[in-house]
Amino acid sequence: MEERSWIMAVDDDRTYLDMIEEFIGETYNVTLATSGIQTLEILRGGLIPNLILLDIVMPDMDGHETFEHICNMESLPWIPVIFLTGKTNSADELAGLELGAQDYIMKPFVRENLLARIRLRLEAGKQARQLQTIRERLEKIEKDEKRFSALSRELTPTEQKVARLMIQGCDNHEISIQLSYSHGYVKNIATKVYNKLSVHNRSELWRLFQHL
Repeated sequence: MEERSWIMAVDDDRTYLDMIEEFIGETYNVTLATSGIQTLEILRGGLIPNLILLDIVMPDMDGHETFEHICNMESLPWIPVIFLTGKTNSADELAGLELGAQDYIMKPFVRENLLARIRLRLEAGKQARQLQTIRERLEKIEKDEKRFSALSRELTPTEQKVARLMIQGCDNHEISIQLSYSHGYVKNIATKVYNKLSVHNRSELWRLFQHL
């Protein structure tokens, strides 16, 4: 069974918060906040919602300012935000979207429309996180390749093959199977790798690799 997504709803009007909870509570886990300040406190406390419904017109800290603070919280992953507002000014809508919000829903909202927008933005958020994960993996691969190239500059091709598997955590037996080398030959090559790189074991080899 798929885990329920977590939605944070932020509005200084308790009537709208109760309405949101009633509309979406059967489908999603819901956390309510009545101000931008409370929202930031909840996020800093460790709750990471899958999506935020954020009212724009609030005292002390409006939705736009709250959203900017959220974007500047480096510890948070990317979270899709839907602005909720009673404003009908297109300039206000444009301002919110230019900040990076994913959608804009006018009050009073209809249950089916709210649920449809949430589903759409959750799916978009899921896809964005998947793309980010792919980018991070590719960046790590590229970085590791540069590290290995610098590390293995003085190694022979055979020593490079063995060293790469050693760095990946393979023991001599596993390396011998993967490369179809005898166990004794792998042990001999591993010793040469240690000597050329001035390390004594796999832990030191790994630390050397990480510090490049």
